[in-house]
Amino acid sequence: MNEIKLNDAIICLKQVEDPLFGSLSYKKPANKNTTITVKADSRIIKTPLKQIELAVFKLDAKTYGFFWKNTFLYDKNYKYWDKRIYKLASHELKANFLRKAIAK
Repeated sequence: MNEIKLNDAIICLKQVEDPLFGSLSYKKPANKNTTITVKADSRIIKTPLKQIELAVFKLDAKTYGFFWKNTFLYDKNYKYWDKRIYKLASHELKANFLRKAIAK
């Protein structure tokens, strides 16, 4: 099993009222019951993947990734998301992977 770590993410969990700004990690292959670890500020939260309402992160310089309703989605309209994320997080999210690593 490989561990995936997504740094610089915005994570909304069902059990936490406000969005968390930090990282999330999990072992793949993943399903809705896979345990994820969220690290935000000094907090470490371990919870099933199905508890994520929304997670937003930048895959590479031009692609945003999302976990929403137990599904992984992505969008290449990075200019749209850069503007909106900056308003929410006060910074642009950093890319987690190089473009050629995603293509493999």
